[in-house]
Amino acid sequence: MKKIYVWASLVAVILFSACEDFNEKNFPGYDQAAVPTNVVTYNYTLVDADYSTIAAAIKKPTTDSIAAMNTALTIARRDSSADTVAIKAIIAALNVRLTTYPLYVKATAMAKNKVFNDTISASTYVPMLLDTKYMYGDEKSVAMITYNKFTLYDTTKIATANKYSLLTEDYDAMGTTAGLPGQYDNFSSSIDPAFYIPVWLKIKNPYAKKGDVKLIRYKYFYSSTNTQLLKGIFTFDGTNWVMYSTSNPETAKFVQKDGSWQFVDSDVLVALKDGIDQFTAINVVGDQVWAWDAYKYMKMTGYVSGAYFDNEDWLVSPAMSFADRTNLWLTFNHVGRYFGDTGTDKTKMKEAISVWISTTSDGKTIVPSEWKQLTIPEAGYPSGANWNLITSTPISLKAYAGKTNVRIAFKYLSSKANNAAGTWEVKDVWVYEE
Repeated sequence: MKKIYVWASLVAVILFSACEDFNEKNFPGYDQAAVPTNVVTYNYTLVDADYSTIAAAIKKPTTDSIAAMNTALTIARRDSSADTVAIKAIIAALNVRLTTYPLYVKATAMAKNKVFNDTISASTYVPMLLDTKYMYGDEKSVAMITYNKFTLYDTTKIATANKYSLLTEDYDAMGTTAGLPGQYDNFSSSIDPAFYIPVWLKIKNPYAKKGDVKLIRYKYFYSSTNTQLLKGIFTFDGTNWVMYSTSNPETAKFVQKDGSWQFVDSDVLVALKDGIDQFTAINVVGDQVWAWDAYKYMKMTGYVSGAYFDNEDWLVSPAMSFADRTNLWLTFNHVGRYFGDTGTDKTKMKEAISVWISTTSDGKTIVPSEWKQLTIPEAGYPSGANWNLITSTPISLKAYAGKTNVRIAFKYLSSKANNAAGTWEVKDVWVYEE
């Protein structure tokens, strides 16, 4: 019986091995094909509870420590250990940290207000939610997440006379009994500045006009050891003062990479706002070159002191990576004039100004075979009749999704023989993913 079992086992091994060799020989890659994949795209809008979940994840290092210390405290009490007092002190210190550590304070505010800002950014902290919510998406899975984003008010536009710090008497004017601002001369989670300050402003400014704006600095109580000076923007709507709070929905892209969710900035390139940035001006023909103008745009013209000159000049972007990108677009602001066209015709302008793309250029020299011309939609050309900058119609770069070393370039031509040397001005170049 024993021999039969041994022989049966050997036969099974031989058959399994033979089958395995057969599969490998006749179906290359069958092992990989057998591995299930789950590359998916999620679209999700955060609900109120998600902000609290993210805040809890931010505080987790400390809350986990408190839990561990509570376990240690239980053991210490059971053993009648002298460590009990020390452990209680550690727990107390950790609890204080939860209410005073700046990041935790801001996380608490984020959970309460259900909004991200520049300090508690969605790009940094939304992955904490995604890593638990979408655990089974394979590499390259995508999550398009919509969330609330707070936009700061530009306080430089508020006159100094309209900026004010509350004094003791101002808090007292709002009430001095328990639960009112004047009791301790500050606000807190239970004494809302968005309610009390507008009422106080209406009394203090009986002749306010619609659109008036005030910046009010006030004390906010977080804990017995943490009272901060905050500022709020208040606007008058014609009837009441209202605390300014701009919370707009934004959508960000996250991809599953290296075992976790990671933010992907939708802005691949934002340039030519305050200078040439990382663009490179490459002169192929002529003495004139692309240059940054004092009026904040890149300018190229082959017309100088009443004369026309031959020119071929390129303005080339830095290399961009479109890896993990799918739906890319290019826009820019520009204006052009004096290309020799008449009326509404733009034939000569279209010959003189163009946009190109390359995945092989080194960005230092121009090899024509490395570049492919992009099509500027008809509505994307300037009128040629004035100096009004227009935003080009978005140009799709979707065909280059997944590519690396991608560069775009603005090419300018002028001709002495044709008396055609227009002026082209370009700024605010934006390559983004939709």
